[in-house]
Amino acid sequence: MTFAAVLPVACATVPPSEQTQRVRAPLYEQRFARLSAVRDWSLEGRLAISDEADGGSGQLRWRQQEGGTRMDFHGALGRGAWRLEADSAGAELQLADGSLSRADSVDALVRAEIGWRVPVESLAWWIRGLAAPGPLEHRLLDEQGRLSELAQDGWRIEFDRYGDFSSVSMPVRLTARQDDRTVKLAIRKWQLSAPDETP
Repeated sequence: MTFAAVLPVACATVPPSEQTQRVRAPLYEQRFARLSAVRDWSLEGRLAISDEADGGSGQLRWRQQEGGTRMDFHGALGRGAWRLEADSAGAELQLADGSLSRADSVDALVRAEIGWRVPVESLAWWIRGLAAPGPLEHRLLDEQGRLSELAQDGWRIEFDRYGDFSSVSMPVRLTARQDDRTVKLAIRKWQLSAPDETP
């Protein structure tokens, strides 16, 4: 039997879902190239973090620039407020009482403060509907090439909803889970800029 005769049979055994994902992959790659080139972005929304022992939620403002990042959080009734700033020199967390904590990276600082790892550096990619640099465990794309599910770095992320902002489709609701730990984001406002103009 020739290779040409075997090939149609082999192709026919590929599950339709895998074929569909392959067709959608170029759309995701175009999206990735476009959004990863945006160095300056910001969002406003609601952040909720919980595990089996504790949890909290409140309003979040996140500003990412090429030189660094800043996150401002205000809990319900003004409780639990904090500001997180980071650049190439390290990260600093300021609480409402004025106390300061510092670490070499955002991830290390957050882990020291809450006792478990919230992958903030990866979250900066996930929040834009992009996989972070590094290996993937699972990826599922919708018909527009957008992430609907992602498993990476020990976390599983579900992208529940997208919205249009300046003609760009961005996540407005996503949930990241690892064991009993959950991080939820509901975003009401996105601002994107590129070196020359908004994409």
